[in-house]
Amino acid sequence: MASQTKTDVLKQHQSNTNLNAPILAHVMLSENDLGADGLIRPLDERIIAATADALESGQTHYVDVPGIAPLREAVADFLASFFSAAYQQGNIIVTAGLQESRFLTIQMIGQNYDSIGVPEVVHPGVRKALGTRARKVVSLPVDASAGYLSSVESVAEAVAGGCRLLFLESPSRLSGAAYSADQVAAIGEIMSENDAAVIWDQGLAVWVAGDYASLASHDSEAARVATIGEAFPGMGLASWFIGYIAAPEASVPPMQSQKQIMSICTSTASQYGALEASQLFDSARNQQLASLRQSRNSVLQVASEASLSIVSGAASNIVALRMESGSEAALAKLRAAGYEGTDGALFGAPDVIRLNVTNTTVDALRALV
Repeated sequence: MASQTKTDVLKQHQSNTNLNAPILAHVMLSENDLGADGLIRPLDERIIAATADALESGQTHYVDVPGIAPLREAVADFLASFFSAAYQQGNIIVTAGLQESRFLTIQMIGQNYDSIGVPEVVHPGVRKALGTRARKVVSLPVDASAGYLSSVESVAEAVAGGCRLLFLESPSRLSGAAYSADQVAAIGEIMSENDAAVIWDQGLAVWVAGDYASLASHDSEAARVATIGEAFPGMGLASWFIGYIAAPEASVPPMQSQKQIMSICTSTASQYGALEASQLFDSARNQQLASLRQSRNSVLQVASEASLSIVSGAASNIVALRMESGSEAALAKLRAAGYEGTDGALFGAPDVIRLNVTNTTVDALRALV
């Protein structure tokens, strides 16, 4: 390749702001690292044993591209029991983590549409997935007072303008804010009336205390909504990179084919470990959610006493704060005290920081006062 051609390629890559969006740390490195996407959780001994058994029984070969059948069935059962979703095993792809879920849905479902609507404030991994192919992106305005969710009205306006594919997070990956049942029903009606589709990231929904409304439950034929998330959060599998896509069956073969190109070497044994985690998930999640709620209540109380501005959110595992001095100054204070947080600017909200809720978050907040 000629030197000038290489230079041109590099310039084109460097000018692609979406493709150069940062990848957030996937797992906390310590109890003071409050900026990662996933929490630190010890692996249950039964998960370790199931994984070891799989290795000893010869499960060391390439995994079936969409995932082992029992795990796909377990994900479908999880989605049915938690979210009243109509997905079956044939709708499920087990992925090498959530970012692969984002990429496959945005690329392979997105190729069937002229444009895709994306909230102005969204996880930077979405931007990165968008950057790999030229496409029309319709920006959906967000409401800061509602946790940076795009309003139903903005969704309706985008669809009325011809956008027939949306990417929505509920809960928001920045704030933890989730759509209400009425809002979800309204979005579902807009989709149905206009034959539009949605990629719906509900990965944080398991950490919502109380009722959670999933758009997948309004898609009775599993024909319009592709749901993505992590497989059995809180079970210590974050560093194993096991996510899922639950999609209309016609969308599965193209994504499966692309996945085979990208990550055919996904570990079979780890999927048997995730299968064991699915059997333990209900009880473990209930205990963890109770603990997270208690910790988050303490965080909110300290934040209120310190007159810190709390962004509305429903997910118990994160808290977002609006900082008058901007996110950079707040993060510098945290680092000086030995803590890390997430810069809301990476999501599109430069005056916000996000912190994981752990037993050290209260101490981290005191560093901001």
